[in-house]
Amino acid sequence: MTDLNKMTDWSKLKEMVAGSELGSKSRTVDEKLLLEHLQSRVKGQDHIVTDVARLIRLSWEKQERTRPICSLLLLGPTGTGKTELAKAMAEYLFGSEKDMLRFDCSELSSPDMAKSRLTGSSAGFKDSESGGQLTRPMMANPRRLVLFDEVEKAHPLVFDLLLQLLGDGRLTEQSTGRTADFTQSIVVLTSNAIADQVAKAVEGMDDYREMLNAIKTLLSESGTFRPEIMGRIDKVYLFKPLEGMIVAEIALLKIARLAREYGMTVDFVAPELLLQALEANLKVSRFGIRELERILFDFFAEQLVAMREKKVTHVSFRRGDDGKIVCEPSAGKPGR
Repeated sequence: MTDLNKMTDWSKLKEMVAGSELGSKSRTVDEKLLLEHLQSRVKGQDHIVTDVARLIRLSWEKQERTRPICSLLLLGPTGTGKTELAKAMAEYLFGSEKDMLRFDCSELSSPDMAKSRLTGSSAGFKDSESGGQLTRPMMANPRRLVLFDEVEKAHPLVFDLLLQLLGDGRLTEQSTGRTADFTQSIVVLTSNAIADQVAKAVEGMDDYREMLNAIKTLLSESGTFRPEIMGRIDKVYLFKPLEGMIVAEIALLKIARLAREYGMTVDFVAPELLLQALEANLKVSRFGIRELERILFDFFAEQLVAMREKKVTHVSFRRGDDGKIVCEPSAGKPGR
């Protein structure tokens, strides 16, 4: 058997790799480019994305880790950009949104599902060979963002696993005994819990540490989160409700994305149409930006399909004299 220990000068090789692109690539994040990327997707939360970009740059460059790169708790009303921030981080840092493992914690509220879904069933039980939906993908690729959405709805067993994951950077799969590594991952928890009470508790506070103490105290005393969980989270961010012009900017991003899904580019949307969509969204504002997406789909999808069938690639939207939406090829753009 070949003795690899004698095949090269390992200490010298380690120094050379550390000084090369191989070593530096995984430990360097361009904070400015990351911030620009996050700001292009997350609107109205610049105070948060600025700090997130800085935190990731500093945490990413650690040469040795025993915990995830960073762990974030994102609080606030629904539809304010919490999940979008997680997606944007996954896209920039790991190459694709597909490198994000997302768990809807409302589906992890029973004791049976809580543990077996994440770390697999015990050996001998049904489907034990398939492993956990968290541990098995992490074994295949530990460079991921892991998102626990609406984490307050999870069963206490999930929080037991989070204590281990956040504290030790590892989880053991039940059926195989193999260990999943989380030291190359980012862990994000989101919560809508007692959003109004949290916002009132920190109203008027400017100092982050004072705000953090107030938030952690409120969440712990309300029973929403155990104190030991709060102690393992690196940063807590409170998302603000989105205002009119911010929502309009988000609406334009959503329209552009909808058009791309049909293989098209939107060059212009009349302000009247945007206002119409925002007013429709206002009636169901408690459902946040997700409801705005449905409204925009109802407004524009039919028109986009009609233009695609005509081989049009660039379109503009205006409101006709009858008040209906008019979609037409953009002037001066290649239409067919």
